[in-house]
Amino acid sequence: MTDNLAAIRIFIEIVKRGSFSDAARHMNMAASSVTRQINALEEALNARLLNRTTRQVSLTEAGQIYYTRAVNAVAEIDDMGRAISELDAQPRGALKVTAPLTFGRGYIVPRLETFFEQYPDISLELILSDQVLDLVQDGFDAAVRMAIRLPDSTFHARKLHRVTRVICASPSYLEKHGTPETPDDLKNHQCLAINFKTANELWRSVASSWQFDTAVGPVDIPVSSKFQTNSGETVLEAGICGLGIVVLPLWQVFEHIKAGRLVRLFDSEGLKFNSLEYNTFLVYPSSRYLPPKVRAFSDYLAQCLKHDFGE
Repeated sequence: MTDNLAAIRIFIEIVKRGSFSDAARHMNMAASSVTRQINALEEALNARLLNRTTRQVSLTEAGQIYYTRAVNAVAEIDDMGRAISELDAQPRGALKVTAPLTFGRGYIVPRLETFFEQYPDISLELILSDQVLDLVQDGFDAAVRMAIRLPDSTFHARKLHRVTRVICASPSYLEKHGTPETPDDLKNHQCLAINFKTANELWRSVASSWQFDTAVGPVDIPVSSKFQTNSGETVLEAGICGLGIVVLPLWQVFEHIKAGRLVRLFDSEGLKFNSLEYNTFLVYPSSRYLPPKVRAFSDYLAQCLKHDFGE
C-alpha cells in the first residue's frame, strides 16, 4: 500500500473529478505524470481500474472495488498520521458544539470557566437547541444528546453518563403542605410535571404518573396539579417557588439541593422513585480520528458528570 500511496491518491482524485486532466490540475501535476502513475498502479495490480475515452473516465468492476477500499484505506492512513502528530499537542482551535437548551445553560455553561483555564487555546461556540440539529450541514464538531438510546447513524457516540431523575420540593412547600411519607400521599399534593401532550420521549414516563419500587413491588401513582408547562426549566423554578413537588434530572437540581432550596424526597432504603433512566451522549461525525479539541471537551464533560454524580 505505502509503495503505491501516491498513485492511489491520484486514482481517487481522478474518480472524484471524472477526468485525468482535472485531477492533474487540482494536484498541480503534469497530465503525463498522472497517466504514468495510473499505468504503473494498474500494472502492479495486474488489473485495469479505469475505462478511458476522449471525453470521460469510468470505473471498471475491479476499479469500483478498489476505489471503495482505497478511499477507506487512505482516510485511515491520514487519520493515523494526524493522531500521531497531535498525540502530545495542546488541544486548540475553534470548537462548535450543540446541546439541549436546559442542559447547556444549566450545567455546561457554569463549568466553562474551568474548561477554558485547562484549555486556553480552545474557543467554544455553544449552540443551544432542543431540536436535533444537523452536525454536518451546520458545521458542528460535536453534539450533546439526551436519549434513552440513540438511533442508528453514521456518527460516532460516546456515552458520558447515566441520567437519574429525582423527586424534590422546596422547604416552604413542605412546611405548608407537609412532607409525603408514602407514594400514596402524593395524591393529596401538587405534583408538577411536563404537559403530557407536549412531552417528548424523555418526559412521557413521568408526565401523568410516578412509579416507585417498594418492598411489595412496583407502585404506580397517578399525579396531577393546577399548573402544567412544556419547560423543564419552568418546572424547576416553580418547584423552588413552592408551587409543588417536582421530578427533574439530578444534574438540574443537585446544586439547589446542596444550597437548601430544594429537599430530595423518597430516597430511603425500601422505597425508591423508579424513573425511566436515559443517557447523556457526545455525538461527533464519523471519523476514526478524533481531534484533540473534541476529545478535550468530551473528557472534561465526562469528568464533571462523574465528579458530581459518581459512576
